[in-house]
Amino acid sequence: MDDGFLIRQVLGGNRSAFRLLILRYQRPLFKFLGGFGIEQAIAEELAQETFLRAYRSLSVFDSAKSAFSTWLLTIAKRLAINETRRSRARVVHVTIGDAATEEPSAGEQLESAQRSHRVRRALQGLPLALRSAVVLAYMKEHTLAEIAAIENCSIGAIKSRIHRGKGLLRIRLAGMEE
Repeated sequence: MDDGFLIRQVLGGNRSAFRLLILRYQRPLFKFLGGFGIEQAIAEELAQETFLRAYRSLSVFDSAKSAFSTWLLTIAKRLAINETRRSRARVVHVTIGDAATEEPSAGEQLESAQRSHRVRRALQGLPLALRSAVVLAYMKEHTLAEIAAIENCSIGAIKSRIHRGKGLLRIRLAGMEE
């Protein structure tokens, strides 16, 4: 079932169809929010709020203007920006990426945790526009056009933000090496 069919079902009164949209998009949404360096518990609250706002505003969603995923991530981005502004001084602990399929050794777990911590710290140091573009670019589900729609700018601007963000991230990570 495609998003359009599910949306029409929801608008027709089938509330359970929205659950399928939630199941489809909750993981990409958590990854996206994690890229902002938001604590897991707060990311869960923001995800719930994102889905709630999407549900309430579904009647104004225009599939001719954007994909549902783009619209949903735009809502999440606005909530994440507001949360980031409210909690700048807070130390964040968030898991980035997918869990491994095999159980790594204790040494590998420690090394992975340290690397993730460095990446999170480096991402937190990027300007918000660059951080958002880099996170969206590496979620693989999004094209440059989709990222441009979420960020409300041109594809050229997104390419520039990704390039600058990667460069700054590389510099920050190099400065953190021991």
